[in-house]
Amino acid sequence: MARAPAPAPAGRPPADVDWADLRLFLEVARAGSFSAAARKLGIEQSTVSRRMASFERTLRVAVFDRLPGGSMLTPLGEQLRRHVESMEAGADQLVREANGHEREVEGLVRLALTESIAVHGVIPRVLPVLAERHPRVSLHLLTSYEAADLGHREAEIAVRFFRPRSGDLVAARIVTLPTVPIAHRKHAKKSRDELDWIGVDLGSIPAVEEDYQKRHVRRAPKLVVSSYIAQLEAVRAGLGAAVLPRSVLDLDDGLVELDLGLPAGPVLELWLVTPRSLRHVPRIAAVWDALEEQLQFLNGARRARARPR
Repeated sequence: MARAPAPAPAGRPPADVDWADLRLFLEVARAGSFSAAARKLGIEQSTVSRRMASFERTLRVAVFDRLPGGSMLTPLGEQLRRHVESMEAGADQLVREANGHEREVEGLVRLALTESIAVHGVIPRVLPVLAERHPRVSLHLLTSYEAADLGHREAEIAVRFFRPRSGDLVAARIVTLPTVPIAHRKHAKKSRDELDWIGVDLGSIPAVEEDYQKRHVRRAPKLVVSSYIAQLEAVRAGLGAAVLPRSVLDLDDGLVELDLGLPAGPVLELWLVTPRSLRHVPRIAAVWDALEEQLQFLNGARRARARPR
């Protein structure tokens, strides 16, 4: 068990607590360890440990028990966590109410999405339209397969492949993406057992196309990559086939849909999501509308070109 920090000299009041330290305390409490919080925030574990030790000296109490497997909150730490979460919620609400008073279409919008949607959809199609219509709107593209926490304002808008089931969020399905086996045209006449296959492994992130490929293709992948961008580029390079959204056929005339006698592939859905309180803020609405309009091209991929029978 951790020892309580040494008390401050008698008669000396505790110093003011820094809000940044309160936020860091909350990150550690949620992550379960100093190291996990450091990885999430992109800072050194020693920095987190040093700041939390200083934080406890300021409070004159221990809020963490340092254990071999991580950090556990003390009873007082649990109370403090509830108070800080209430403060965080109040601050977020204040920001949302302030955003609701915006009148001009200007300012920064953080958009969370996958790299493939950024590279093949948002950058070439959405950003030029936004730049022309709303030159005072700036975007920060946060590319990741992990879902951004919109409730804690990690982003203002997210493009997701699933509908949110919790939180005070607005969601709209904008694209439906059938998936099919695709390869370079030089492989068009091969059977499923003659083809090399390209797999994708996203770690803990589920990939329904990969599950389908494993169930219906007997051969193990010749190549496994850790991103959809890399998987598509491997297919475009003629290294093998993969189950991909039919819309990727529009990216390269050298790609064809394969007729392999397989069951229909999974259908992906693309959703726009934002906190309800932000939906009609002018800069958010401008980006939302451009995304909804310009990503419709994904629904209209060119007709499949199957291998000759």
